[in-house]
Amino acid sequence: MTEQSPSEWLASIAEVFDAVGVEWTIVGALAANRYRATPRFTTDLDTMAVYDPRLVGALESAGYDVTIIADDGEPPHLIRCHRGPVSIDILIPIVEYQRVALARASGHVLTVEDVIIHKLIAARPRDLDDVRSILEAAVALDLDYLDRWIQAWELGDRWSQFGQ
Repeated sequence: MTEQSPSEWLASIAEVFDAVGVEWTIVGALAANRYRATPRFTTDLDTMAVYDPRLVGALESAGYDVTIIADDGEPPHLIRCHRGPVSIDILIPIVEYQRVALARASGHVLTVEDVIIHKLIAARPRDLDDVRSILEAAVALDLDYLDRWIQAWELGDRWSQFGQ
C-alpha cells in the first residue's frame, strides 16, 4: 500500500463503507479534480459518510488507526484514519447543508456546486485555486443552488472574487 495514491486508497475505504452500508461520497481535492480544468496533486483522501457506530470497528478491522473527533457529549463530526502513508478524513454530516450535499452526490462524488461551496468555506489558497480551475473548465452550474448556500454560509465576498 505504500506506493499507492489517494485515488487508489479510495477502493479500500469504499469497501469498508459499503460493507457497513453507509451512504458516502468523495470530497476535497479528488472531488475537485473531477471538475477542474487541470487536476492537481494531493496526498490525502477526504470523504463524507453517514455515521454508524459499526464504522469504527470496520475501519480498525481493515487495518486503520482511527481517531474520532467529537465535541463533548456529541456524536463524531470527523473520523481520521491512518494506515502507513494512507491518510483519510471522514467528515460526518452534522448540519443540514452537509446532509443535502451528501444526498446530491453522484457516483460517490460531490456535485460541482457542492465542491465549490466546500472550497469557498475552507478558503485556503489551494481551495480557491480549485474553484478558479473549476470555473475555467466552464462546467455547467446550478447557480440558484449555489446562491442559496453561498448566502446561507455568507460566502458572497469569497465568491465575488471570481467575478460571480
